[in-house]
Amino acid sequence: MKNFAKLYSGLIVISFLLSCNSRTPDSVKSAKEVNARRIDSESRPDDSSAIVLTKDDADFLVNTASGVMLESEMGQLARDRSGNQRVKELGAMIVKDHKEAQAKLKKLAAAKNVTLPAEISNHQQKQKEGLLKKEGIEFDRSYVDLTVNDYNKDIRDFGKAAKYATDPDVKSFASNSLPLLYTHLDSARNLQKVMKSRIDITTPIPK
Repeated sequence: MKNFAKLYSGLIVISFLLSCNSRTPDSVKSAKEVNARRIDSESRPDDSSAIVLTKDDADFLVNTASGVMLESEMGQLARDRSGNQRVKELGAMIVKDHKEAQAKLKKLAAAKNVTLPAEISNHQQKQKEGLLKKEGIEFDRSYVDLTVNDYNKDIRDFGKAAKYATDPDVKSFASNSLPLLYTHLDSARNLQKVMKSRIDITTPIPK
């Protein structure tokens, strides 16, 4: 019995170690580390007036890339899985608009030699997996709530970058993106209010 207990304990430890080693590296964290090393290695002693992209500016672009991917992927889920027409339309609008935003972001990142993440962060992946577990009205409400929360955070981050970013192109990108972010937030908030009224908006209200 003692030998069995030791064997069982050993298997638990091995299983735990294997699960830790099998975890996917965080793409967002990796991108930030790559950019930080490059920025630290850059030096321009002969041109002190040159603007060097700061870590904060690079991190903003990385965070924006992961946010755009997450909101696009969740938008696709809403468009494909929801039975609510207004939820589907919100998801489709976000997917469409984010394609254009992503193209601008990639162009800017390439010009600034900033490495962007290939995937969403591990935390964002958990958010997406949580949404995937829901169905029906619970899915719709969770999607809309997540969208409102994400855009509230986006607007804070973009507002900060629009005001404090060191690089003028990054600052301009952030400032020019804010109107669309507000449009998406307003659409999601309006839908959230309807959801919280507990009226099924797919069913016509009797006259």
